[in-house]
Amino acid sequence: MSLPNVVLPWSSQNAPSLSGGPTSGSAPVSVPEPEPEPGHGPIAAALYRAGFTASAAVLVEASSDPSVHALVEQWRETAAADAALADLIARQGGALIPSVATRRDGSPRFVVRFSSAAAAVAAIDAEHGDRGVDPELRLFLDEALRDGDRFVDADPGDGFGALSAASGSASVSVIVLCDAPEHCALISDSAQASGVEGRVIARVASTLDQVPTVPTTPGASTLVHAGSAASVAVLLRGVRGALERREIGAVAWRCGLSGANGPDAESMQVAAAVLGMFGFIHFALASGEAGTELVPADAMATNEMIFSLEPSFLARFAG
Repeated sequence: MSLPNVVLPWSSQNAPSLSGGPTSGSAPVSVPEPEPEPGHGPIAAALYRAGFTASAAVLVEASSDPSVHALVEQWRETAAADAALADLIARQGGALIPSVATRRDGSPRFVVRFSSAAAAVAAIDAEHGDRGVDPELRLFLDEALRDGDRFVDADPGDGFGALSAASGSASVSVIVLCDAPEHCALISDSAQASGVEGRVIARVASTLDQVPTVPTTPGASTLVHAGSAASVAVLLRGVRGALERREIGAVAWRCGLSGANGPDAESMQVAAAVLGMFGFIHFALASGEAGTELVPADAMATNEMIFSLEPSFLARFAG
């Protein structure tokens, strides 16, 4: 049950294009970090650190400060492969954060919109740091999703997992459970900017029985991101029939690193037991000589994400 041997940041993917169409450019060049400017300045500086220099330039070029205009010209000379993102920002405005996952031409696979400059800067630094945002979940989805599948994200955060699923090579439907209408609007805006609005539905909901979980394609499956271990039992309430009919093939949930006697131990045991009642087997991702693999969860001492898989769903990873 091997997954691709992928070294973060992830390799290119065949995926729907960003609105406006991706273009390629030269690799980022290491240059001194600019001083943040008011307004979009911190976001521009964070984009610049991540190598998206053309996009950073778009956010500051409206300034009346001559020194900023000089800086913009310097940035253009070292532009990275982010012309598509720069064009999106110029046309749509706001804080559009590029994914670390890219297409073959080097452009971001999707973008995430933020309403807060502070949150945008933190997301850029996290996504373009050592690991990216939710790397285990996104790696699993890239390998596990098939055409016709449905992905339900009950703990979407800023939408990195949901947009990763929607922008992958498989043609899937994505349902995002949001906690407020404003959250729905941000997720929907991100999907539109990423060119995958036809694949993503954002709804204010807290349990699976409030949204359609049955895949529309015969033979397809539904994959669920439940969030924390404590959320699993509540989230699955009301979908016993779907579980019994094996329409839900995988449930991903975070177990934390608290250990057997830690504060999350009881929640972990409850989540594992609830899913175990329906025959789910628990796995984690591990890196080995053969690449990144699914291994029995109890063989891992430091895993944070558990992938509970229905036995017939395991056939996707055979060989």
